Amino acid sequence: MKKRIFCAITAALLGLCGCGGQEEEVFSLTAEQQEKYTQIIDQVTEEFYWNYDKDSLVFGQAVVPENTEENARLFAASADCEYALSAKAGTDAVLATAALLHYNGEQAGQLVCYFTGGSLSGICYQGGYDNGYYSLQERNPFLSDGGFTAYDTWTGMHPAFDQSAANFPAEGFLSVGEDASGNRLCVSLQEGAVQVYRYSGGALRLWRTLSFGSGLEATSAVFLDGEGGSRLAVLLSSITETEPAAGSEGGEISTIRSEKIVFYDENMQLTETEIPLESVRAGALAWDDGTLMLSVDQTIQLYTEGAEGWQRDTVARLKHQADYIHITDLDGNGTKEYLMSDGMDLYLYHRNGDTFRQIWSTHLGVESLYGPITSGDLNRDGVKEVYVCDMTGTTIRYILTEKGLRSSNEDIDYGQCIYPCDLNGDGLDDYWFIADSIQRQGYLCIAQEEAE
Repeated sequence: MKKRIFCAITAALLGLCGCGGQEEEVFSLTAEQQEKYTQIIDQVTEEFYWNYDKDSLVFGQAVVPENTEENARLFAASADCEYALSAKAGTDAVLATAALLHYNGEQAGQLVCYFTGGSLSGICYQGGYDNGYYSLQERNPFLSDGGFTAYDTWTGMHPAFDQSAANFPAEGFLSVGEDASGNRLCVSLQEGAVQVYRYSGGALRLWRTLSFGSGLEATSAVFLDGEGGSRLAVLLSSITETEPAAGSEGGEISTIRSEKIVFYDENMQLTETEIPLESVRAGALAWDDGTLMLSVDQTIQLYTEGAEGWQRDTVARLKHQADYIHITDLDGNGTKEYLMSDGMDLYLYHRNGDTFRQIWSTHLGVESLYGPITSGDLNRDGVKEVYVCDMTGTTIRYILTEKGLRSSNEDIDYGQCIYPCDLNGDGLDDYWFIADSIQRQGYLCIAQEEAE
């Protein structure tokens, strides 16, 4: 593939300038040199699991920047890839740039490669909301300024948890509420039914099972906070299994049509209140301080309850579906984060009235996530981690860093699941731990106060 070459050298990019009537230098590379550098770029980007747009690859003459505080981030990003570019500061170089691409083809920023003496001396990319320099190991920088005031200092689980053997759904829970006595409730979906678990007397037990007739199954549920205990909203859908066409690959095809939202009172008794949905393809319910949120295709519908029942107020638009929504405050600064998943990528938003501003996301574009999103501060550093399962049923832990959310799974084995929440209301996050997703065996882990 033919590579373009710079002939005009700009002072900002290359560190060169024309002076008066002096003849300007003309930069050129032989085809052999271009091919050599391209092969090196191919090798190193593949090593770090990146793609780049080869048609955008450009070579130019440059000078490696001086080793100053202003350029520290460039050198740090390259050093993180084990290329000590700072050792070549002030050296003449060949600069190669190209559009760096995520796994799903979305552009991550600009790939930056410095060659000196015919070898690669430095590599990083410019991207993120601040167009800063990032290591190729930093895969998903923030897309907008989240205004976070604290970041996770993850070094492992806090040791002070009291474990007791338990048998819970490996799929986890969708929402947390309270009964009239202040006992915590967790809701889980099992084969189209709703299971409500209650923590009381130091134990978490199944409290209610809600089933539905007429071919309807529960596909989402959320607790609605209230002074006399939490009510429950349940999204009911009809699911049709269709055999694949003759000769085609794959199994049965599921068609999900969401029919209505029904409501249960504080005692989990069905009420007469409903929101008809006219067979739309809805994904998830969420509750946000008096507003019921429903994801439909690539929108979030916002409902409020008045004297005449539930009314849809506004519709917020996204660029993806949302099969799960989790609302939390990761860093405790009073600003809520809205985490969403479409089964392929994890997204983090801030809400501004009727709009959502995307702060961060993964960029996979393939089926990779399964089940609900939860969050909890299980190392007690004041910042919550995010927990969601991959398609194997293994939990992925994401921690909040200055350069985006980053996965940290060193202590999670294949098939293990972690679902955090404050079960006993003492201000410390507890968690379900599923050690065997097939047998649904695991532990209830209750946080203990540290001894003084």
